[in-house]
Amino acid sequence: MMITIKNSNPYLMFRIHNYFHNKGVQCMLCNGDTEVSLFCLDRDQVELLLAAFTKHFHLKPATTLAMAS
Repeated sequence: MMITIKNSNPYLMFRIHNYFHNKGVQCMLCNGDTEVSLFCLDRDQVELLLAAFTKHFHLKPATTLAMAS
């Protein structure tokens, strides 16, 4: 499975890339440093990594934001 995270802030994308790289995940910066793609993940890894990622960067999942609207 491949996951892509998009953001318009290149500094934040470098931080996100380093976060996943330090976790040992195969990742790559794409599209002028506005996307990070994560490779070779299974479903369980994706769920755990995204939960840790959102907690680390103090983010809320998009599904939570959609329900609040």
